[in-house]
Amino acid sequence: MYYVVVVVVAPRPTGRRSRKPGVDRKPRQAYSAKQLERLEAEFKIDKYLSVSKRLELSQALSLTETQIKTWFQNRRTKWKKQMAARMRLAQRQGLLPPHLYPALPPIPPILGPYYPLTPPTHGHIVPPPPLLTPMSPPDPPYSTAHDPASS
Repeated sequence: MYYVVVVVVAPRPTGRRSRKPGVDRKPRQAYSAKQLERLEAEFKIDKYLSVSKRLELSQALSLTETQIKTWFQNRRTKWKKQMAARMRLAQRQGLLPPHLYPALPPIPPILGPYYPLTPPTHGHIVPPPPLLTPMSPPDPPYSTAHDPASS
């Protein structure tokens, strides 16, 4: 009895999508300081834009709606990474009770941008807890409410 072994070797993905030959990409958009200031201000107010707000911004900043949409998508990705890093830091510093938040695994580099960057929040955005500084007063370990048993 003979066995035939077939080995298929596929090229490793480089993380970039291949483009059709002869199709040129637009150059990367360089945003002015004024544009970035306005975009960041809008992002601070709302992480997702309505169609009317996107149109308003595109006209006010002399950018296309696609550029506005892409900027917000990229900014949300950056924000999610920052939030995940803050949560991991807060966990390491013991600021998050373990029973309220599961351990956050490190982001596997092979999964890249498609890996969920934040723990499940069931559709709610959860702000990170404030970081304690050496000047922060400690929280009391118990309630200061009146204990009727001590009266």
